[in-house]
Amino acid sequence: MKKSLIILINLFIACGGSQGNISDMTYQEPFISDSIQEMGTSRSMDMSSGDYIIKTAYGTLEVSSSNFQKTIQDFETLIFTYKGSISNTYLSTNYQGLQSYTVSVNVPAEQFDKFLTDIEDISEFKNISINANDVTTYVLNIDSRLNALINEKEDLEEIKSDALSTSEKLEVQSQLRYVNQEIEILKDQKEFYETSVNYSTLSLEIREGSGISLFSWNYYVERALNWIETIIGFIVSISIVVIPVGILFYLLRNFLNNVNKS
Repeated sequence: MKKSLIILINLFIACGGSQGNISDMTYQEPFISDSIQEMGTSRSMDMSSGDYIIKTAYGTLEVSSSNFQKTIQDFETLIFTYKGSISNTYLSTNYQGLQSYTVSVNVPAEQFDKFLTDIEDISEFKNISINANDVTTYVLNIDSRLNALINEKEDLEEIKSDALSTSEKLEVQSQLRYVNQEIEILKDQKEFYETSVNYSTLSLEIREGSGISLFSWNYYVERALNWIETIIGFIVSISIVVIPVGILFYLLRNFLNNVNKS
């Protein structure tokens, strides 16, 4: 009995080693099954036929200065209308004083197509790129590995219950610990893919610039304010040096005049 248990344990260890380290494949980057780059409103998102499709899009809107803030507000309202969420925002200003607002949002995947269409009711895309990544193969592979590990775990637990000596139980327990760790890693991978499939991501840049040239009032006002700031800074710097020196010179001259008079 003891010899047979040891042989079985060694066989499980050998099988576990031949499977490789599952943790090395954690969150592999899914391949891109198809992508499109479009201008305007017409598009088709039925680019892949798998059960697990991760959709992402990257777009740009250009609006006038008068519509910049309103466009941002309307877009954020649309996000919450679709029960989406904002994951990242960034607001910047270029040397012309023109602003750019970059935002990443997550929207329920089943409503993603309509969400993109409704954005163009706010402002037409200057450009947009839509990707559909089919990760079905990865998920099926995870399921297969999970089933194999769960079966292995059940067999090991049975061997452990039949083990007679403490050393045999410890050896089986060590292998069980390894199998449990790999099962948790694979479950995390599957959860990651399922979350990514349920929510599609849009990265959008809203740029202030349509109808604005290098000679816009924004540009000259920004430059004028920079010049004024520079001049004030120069005057303050000079004053810090000149005023104390002038006071010392005035006091020294009065002192010398009083000495001469006396």
